[in-house]
Amino acid sequence: MAKALTYQEVLKRLKKHDRRFAFYASGGKGSHQMIEHPDINGEARSAPIPCHKGKTVSKGVLGSIRRAFDLPKDIWE
Repeated sequence: MAKALTYQEVLKRLKKHDRRFAFYASGGKGSHQMIEHPDINGEARSAPIPCHKGKTVSKGVLGSIRRAFDLPKDIWE
């Protein structure tokens, strides 16, 4: 089960996993940013992430990001 992580911790773990992850303020709705990766199984993929200072990213969002980018199950642990 994923543990509670802040927005900044999520970004650090994604960058540590693969330096090609990029983060953009445009393209997201409200206080969300877009996470993009140029090559996941031969195609570019993106996913939104909420960036609320001091709050944690929900387990559902972490699971969604993990599935969108085919990340290992233990990335958030």
